[in-house]
Amino acid sequence: MQLFNVTGICLSFFVNYGVSISISSSNSAQWRIPFALQMLPGTILLVGILFMNESPRWLVEKNRVEDARHALAKVRSKSIHDADVAQELDEIVNDFQGHERLSFKKQIKATFSEKRSSYVFVMAVMIMFWQQWTGTNSINYYAPQIFQSIGLAGTQSSLFATGIYGVVKIVITALGLMLATEQVGRKWSLIVGALGQAFAMFYIGINQAVNPINTNAPLTGNSYFAIVCVYLFVVFYSFGWGPIPFVLSAECSPNHVRSLIMAAALMTQWLMNFVIAKITPIMLANITYGTFLVFAVCCILMVVYAILFIPETAGVPLESIGLLFEGNIIAGATKDTLLSKSRAKALKNSSTVETESEYGGKAVQSYVEHVDAKGSAA
Repeated sequence: MQLFNVTGICLSFFVNYGVSISISSSNSAQWRIPFALQMLPGTILLVGILFMNESPRWLVEKNRVEDARHALAKVRSKSIHDADVAQELDEIVNDFQGHERLSFKKQIKATFSEKRSSYVFVMAVMIMFWQQWTGTNSINYYAPQIFQSIGLAGTQSSLFATGIYGVVKIVITALGLMLATEQVGRKWSLIVGALGQAFAMFYIGINQAVNPINTNAPLTGNSYFAIVCVYLFVVFYSFGWGPIPFVLSAECSPNHVRSLIMAAALMTQWLMNFVIAKITPIMLANITYGTFLVFAVCCILMVVYAILFIPETAGVPLESIGLLFEGNIIAGATKDTLLSKSRAKALKNSSTVETESEYGGKAVQSYVEHVDAKGSAA
């Protein structure tokens, strides 16, 4: 989802740049064309939905196990009789056993009556809150003004620089999803990403404070590096706090309350998105360089939050993630920062035994050793 989001944002940047150089600002078509073009991807999405498979998990939840088998086989591009398909189906069915479909009211009660669910609820809301307070949408919405504030003169130049910003965002998001999310891990992607973003924001803010921009003067070396820092910011955001919050929120949520937790997380994201969109121009007008320092401090706080409260889930089977929320969760999450003591490594290397699949055919059924908060298998 994040990759398509940033692709759409990038296209909008270049559409704005294109109409700015092709159509006079006195012509209302300069804003009508970009506005109308937004209907095209929405129409494509609407048509595409008609050809989508139902989610195997949703089908299992509805007791349509055979339909889930066919959907899962299609997603995995395998036969419905394949052992891997049978194994995964068994894991999904076992994960749903004991959890009836809950009403909204019952989901709220279940969420806050269980330790794991309540912790994940707060964690999902907080990581979406922090995602927006990186300042990413300040740049998305006000990039031309921000580029001008650090010395890049001219509307067309700032719009073009914004388009390049969008291209960088696409490339790094794709690479991050393919490489960093699993190889580096969720936790360290967030830590490194926030540190890189903090550096970029601190430099931009301090540079503006020490070297105020003279609109009539040529760009200095400091101003050029400030522009580079805008791109560095999006590099670190795109493999950390861009995609990872969506991954963590979904995979850590128990099935029976996942819809409630994801709804709360996304509501928080869009609420903070709105807040950032409203306050950024006010901040730029009143505290100028302080805007970037505020976001830099938020990024440092995000590092602390990631270390103390977010467990490492990379490589952990979805049905085993609940083990990460047993015992002292904060102590366990803190231990996960040290790769040698990460509980995810123990869960990833769990043993397997061959069993007869409940839904037909032989399957390799995974089991995991209990992993306590100290990161040791028991």
